[in-house]
Amino acid sequence: MNIMAIANQKGGCGKTTTTINLAAELGQQGKQVLVIDMDPQGHASLGLGVSDRDLSGLYEVFSDEANFYDVVISNVCEGVDLVPANISLAMLESLLADQPGRERQLLEQLERFGGLYDYILIDCPPSLGLLSINALRAAEQVLVPIEASCYALDGIRQLLDIVNLLRDKYQIDLPVRVLPTMFDTHTRFAQTVLSQIREQLPVGISGARIRHTVRVREAAWFGKTLPNYAPGCTAAADYRQLAEEIMNAAPQPRLVRIESEPVAEIAPIEAETLTEETTMTEQVEQARRQMVVLTFDDIDCHRLQIAGDFNGWIPDRDIETRHINGNWQKVFTAEPGVYEYRLVIDGKWQADPTNPSEIPNELGGINSLLQVPVHH
Repeated sequence: MNIMAIANQKGGCGKTTTTINLAAELGQQGKQVLVIDMDPQGHASLGLGVSDRDLSGLYEVFSDEANFYDVVISNVCEGVDLVPANISLAMLESLLADQPGRERQLLEQLERFGGLYDYILIDCPPSLGLLSINALRAAEQVLVPIEASCYALDGIRQLLDIVNLLRDKYQIDLPVRVLPTMFDTHTRFAQTVLSQIREQLPVGISGARIRHTVRVREAAWFGKTLPNYAPGCTAAADYRQLAEEIMNAAPQPRLVRIESEPVAEIAPIEAETLTEETTMTEQVEQARRQMVVLTFDDIDCHRLQIAGDFNGWIPDRDIETRHINGNWQKVFTAEPGVYEYRLVIDGKWQADPTNPSEIPNELGGINSLLQVPVHH
């Protein structure tokens, strides 16, 4: 299960368009996808052909009037189910305001009922209130559609403020990736905006560029997705590229999920058995560490090393190197968290070419990002 919040409080950036068309492209690739419409305007529901505003949704689930599965509409398009929005959603924040664990309500539902899906896409409301916090708290990554404009950086900064608050309060790290939308390939300005984002903000940038076309508005008018309405248009091809980027990253994600398992469990320890060399804190830290296995496909080199926050930036320190089916593997342990790293390929330092998630470093170069998840 891969949970992605699609968020931007700035209107007109293609947030809902991205949600429904990414879902449709993933569905056409054989994936099981759930779209959760958390915007009281219900545009994602409309875009998927569901116009009945009297249907039950998250408000009814959180108020215990309905079961989560009861509000899911199946097969709104190939491989895609929907939790629709209704007008009651606008009152959800007041319903949750006095509830304990109010920021976890969606997360708890998905932990119980979300396992049937390969991908869950959450269309966030434009405001950064309790609904958005629920979406971000449940998500494993955030996709931020942006239009190339002078307000793009400010919108991302505001979202990052919320992400940082969640990190500090709940000890979770949400990788954030920017998706350029309504992209005009004929102007330098769009490239300038992307360069500013890359230089100033700690976010990844998708390799996809969603080009502007009138087919997007036409499809929305008819309540259809681009793969169903105009599969040959440029934007449909761009969303197909985005879906492929996400799917290709899924087996060995550096920023979303990685192959991991607990290295040690905490065994019962009597107080008198603890020594200066083996404290309870050390036992807990050891138990939290995860085994990380990174596979690097199609990197043709004589020597590949890895260095990052997890090993003091010393190439291959505390790293096991394996060769599996002609590919390099690096195996090590690390506590849950987000780490920056680089590869050393035949003596040359560089970002990981197999990982689209990256961040500028202090030396003007690029570091790759890796998230070690908490083991459940």
